[in-house]
Amino acid sequence: MPQSKPDKSPLRKFLEALMLVFGAVMFLGFSFGPILQALGPSDSADTANLVTEQLRAQADGYRAVLEREPDNSIALRGLIDTQLQLNEPQGAIEPLKKLVELEPENRQLRAFLAQIQRETGDLEGALEQLQALYKKDPKDGQVLQELADVQLVLGRTSEAIDLLENYLKEVPEDNDVRLRLAFIYARNNQTGKAVALYDEMIAADPSDFAPVLGKAIALSSAADADLRAQAPDLFEQAARLAPPKVREEIRQQAQLYAQRNQPQAVENQETSP
Repeated sequence: MPQSKPDKSPLRKFLEALMLVFGAVMFLGFSFGPILQALGPSDSADTANLVTEQLRAQADGYRAVLEREPDNSIALRGLIDTQLQLNEPQGAIEPLKKLVELEPENRQLRAFLAQIQRETGDLEGALEQLQALYKKDPKDGQVLQELADVQLVLGRTSEAIDLLENYLKEVPEDNDVRLRLAFIYARNNQTGKAVALYDEMIAADPSDFAPVLGKAIALSSAADADLRAQAPDLFEQAARLAPPKVREEIRQQAQLYAQRNQPQAVENQETSP
């Protein structure tokens, strides 16, 4: 199983979604079977080494089984599990591919393969898996966003925009995708389209801080100084609407954007006669 990451604040998660941070989790409940019981917290290097040796021995055992029985799903899952516990996700890719080949209708399995491929830098491989998932279910918003993210990382911005726009024609109520598309518009210097989409969401639910915050971020990056001047009030509005535990973070973000957009002072320099 992948090692758990420290919990992040709701605002941090939201901002990372907006920023299309590489490596968004798509673990959709796939179970690798029995997991080794933890030996308990210990600072002992000897204990850590022992656990590592045991995991490597188990991995070798699974590989030996797979040499004789390449389609043994139990050995494949065991090898995947040990590779992930060893923090060696690259070694989990081939057995994952084999499992996907054996269980082509298992969406969770294919989605997890796409996640591992993204995290190890195989973007084209991840794209292939996500496209297969999307083709099977074009209304899966989570897969859609993952697919758009990979396209963006690969520099295929227009393809990502077309994908999201077409999806919203069929599922216009999906606000997660609307937020994603609005941010991509802003990132692609299509501020007018971004603001229009944020305004639609704000009008539909004036109590939701997310589109207000998204609009503030979009205007903060606008080329027009008059538009940038509207951002501070929107940041403050988003802070008032947001849960109390994230208000200070929003205000800190507002300060960062304000500092970034301040005109730099030009020092007067005397010239020699």
